[in-house]
Amino acid sequence: PENPYPAALDDALSAWRDIVEKNPNSQIILAGDSAGGGLSLALMLYLRDNGERLPDAAVLFSPWADLTCESETYHSKARADPMFTVSMPKKCSQYYVTEGFDKTDPYISPAFGNFTGLPRTLIMTGENEILLGDTQIIGRKAMDDGVDIEIDIWPTMFHDWWLFGSFIPETKQCLKKIADWI
Repeated sequence: PENPYPAALDDALSAWRDIVEKNPNSQIILAGDSAGGGLSLALMLYLRDNGERLPDAAVLFSPWADLTCESETYHSKARADPMFTVSMPKKCSQYYVTEGFDKTDPYISPAFGNFTGLPRTLIMTGENEILLGDTQIIGRKAMDDGVDIEIDIWPTMFHDWWLFGSFIPETKQCLKKIADWI
């Protein structure tokens, strides 16, 4: 990215504060996809740690939450996921996390965080995507930390499958599931 860490988190925080200020009495649900899913998680950790208002709920699609890229699914799902190569997230991580920052910092890689106190969360991910391991790690840790979390793993689906609209019938089912969950 043109602006590495912490620029994205700073921008998300600024946008969040603006939304909260303009909608103080509204139910606010945070959503993020892929790197945006990881950023949404990092934002929630930051908000909690700093005593700021949290979203009422969060919906995350295939969150990229471990920028060390060491989950076993980065390799075991590499051939099944047409959206990623094994090297792509590692290269992106190098650009985002510059020298002087630790990739295991929870504001960079929320999978390394503690999720106590976070709002109820729905994570949608595909069975055949390399980021499946990130979702599984988040799910286990969030449950252990007492978060009301639902992990929905879609059989045979790959990264960002839900964006393919009418080309993939499961897209409509996924969006209905989210609407019902909210």
